[in-house]
Formats: sequence, C-alpha cells, structure tokens
Amino acid sequence: MRKLYWYSRGWLYLGNKVYCPLCEDSFRMFLPFGPERRSQALCPRCHTLERHRLLWLYLQERVHIQEQHLEVLHFAPEPILQQRLKSLLNLKYRSADLTSPEAMDHVDIQSLPYPDHTFDLILCSHVLAHIPQDRKALQEIRRVLRPNGRILIQARIHPNPTTLEVPGARTPAQRLKAYGQADRYRNYGQDFAQRIAAEGFTVETVDYAQTRSPEEQAHLGLGQGHFIFVATPTMNEAK
Repeated sequence: MRKLYWYSRGWLYLGNKVYCPLCEDSFRMFLPFGPERRSQALCPRCHTLERHRLLWLYLQERVHIQEQHLEVLHFAPEPILQQRLKSLLNLKYRSADLTSPEAMDHVDIQSLPYPDHTFDLILCSHVLAHIPQDRKALQEIRRVLRPNGRILIQARIHPNPTTLEVPGARTPAQRLKAYGQADRYRNYGQDFAQRIAAEGFTVETVDYAQTRSPEEQAHLGLGQGHFIFVATPTMNEAK
C-alpha cells in the first residue's frame, strides 16, 4: 500500500523542471525533506533523496555498474536502488541489514558471515554512524572486500573537526541528547576520511555533484555537501 501511495502521489507532481535518474521520471519539483526541511530533496515517486541520486550517477558514470561483472554487497538497501541493481544481469548482487525486510541477508555488519575477499564493490550509505563499533564494521568490510575492490561510503559529516563520541551516551534517550538521534552512536566530523583510512584503506573524498553545472545540479536534485568516500584496501593490508 505504501508503494502504491508513493507511485500515485508522483502523478501530482509531473512536470519537466527536475529529473530523478533512479525512477527516470520528470517532475515540476522535488519535495522538502528532513527536520530542517531541505528544499528540492525528496523524489515524489521513488522516495529517494539527494545522496541516492548522486550515488546512482556515480555508479553509472564512474563504476560503469551496468557494464562491469562485479560481486556487489549493499548495506541497508534503499528499495529503488536495490531494484535497479538486482535487475542488472552482469552483477552478482546481495543486500544486507540487521533487521530490514528489504534486505536479502540479515547480518551484523560488525561480524559478517561472508568469506574473505568475496566482493568487488560494497555500498554503505548512512550506516556507520548507527553501528556501536564502526571500526569493527570497517575491519569486517575490508576482510570481505577483494584486494582490488572498493567501498563507496556516504555519511552525514558535521562541521566539527573531530568526530563526537560521548562515552556516557548508552541509552536511546542519552544518544538523542548527545547526537540528535536516538539510534546514532556518534556524529562524524571532518576527520571521517582519516577514520576510514586508519582501518587499512586508501580514501578519496569525492564531491561528485561538482562534476555538474549549477543548473544540472538543480535539475537532478543533487544538493550540496553530499560526499562519496571511495575507499580501497591499502596494498600492505590487502596482502
């Protein structure tokens, strides 16, 4: 019923001012979303946000996801992105989450059941801040990633120079007070790339929206400050 509601709601916003590359439909506007009510954020049909559209463009244009033969692991799968990836016959695709009914595998990212060096590409969008031991999760990701593989990570990055972790924030109420969300375990700061690198990765911070003109960014609803952290195992760690 929810899917039907969102699909039918999309018809109310049909137009040609903006375009969603995931559901491949045009609309007169994207919708506001989030506690801060970001304008031009939510696709009225497939319910995707700026970061999802940005990631799909990167997968198409830089990873060549529709052409490469890859084994892919997708954490906390977004429904429309999972649908698009599962439909690609050139991929061996698995999605994973602890509890989500959308996921193909129900696993703990801190203790993965997959063999070493299984995947060529891992997608991890807005997951690590919600994991009690994010460093352990990164170590497990590195273990199941092939030596020449890569992980694409997205996260909300706060302006503070270092990541905020409050030792006493153990309960949901305490975490809500400390981080603004009850299910968060930290607020990442400007040291996020360094935290990834510390677990055996070489990290490139990609501001992929800047590959488009301001007009294209608005047309595609890419927003600002949605970075993609592209991490590959360092050579000494990959051996």
